[in-house]
Amino acid sequence: MKRTITAFFAMAALAAPALANEPVSISDIGIGEALQEKAEEYGQRELDYLAREMRTALERELGDRLGENGLRLDVVIVDATPNRPTMEQMASRGLHMSSISVGGASLEAHLFDAQGAELESYAYSWRSHNIRDVVGYVTWTDARRAIRRFADDIGDSLDEMDASGS
Repeated sequence: MKRTITAFFAMAALAAPALANEPVSISDIGIGEALQEKAEEYGQRELDYLAREMRTALERELGDRLGENGLRLDVVIVDATPNRPTMEQMASRGLHMSSISVGGASLEAHLFDAQGAELESYAYSWRSHNIRDVVGYVTWTDARRAIRRFADDIGDSLDEMDASGS
């Protein structure tokens, strides 16, 4: 399983007192250029669905931390691949719901303080390794798995920042 997360701390010494227990607001979920180019193939409805899934996962993970006038989290779904054809693909390309493929998602996020200085960057990518692994999956199973793991990693990172006081 490919799992990558990177975090870069900037201005830790200056921002330390300001970060502990700061509320976090989530900006509109962005769609990366690579994924936006697939909007016609997948259907815009599918991209909207993925953005809602990302927001829901973050809200669930950051629930007690959510608020205004503190930190801001900007998230982009860089790319995503479905495990099963989307409605648009079935209609336009004649694919059947029984078609399967290796799916997944690549995601990025940036955490900013109230003054707009970037405090941390996150990147995460996950894809199935084997077509045999996707039997029984629905359209966005692997992408949703990547989204949930990414949200968990961001939540863990914020918890660590609170614990360390930075």
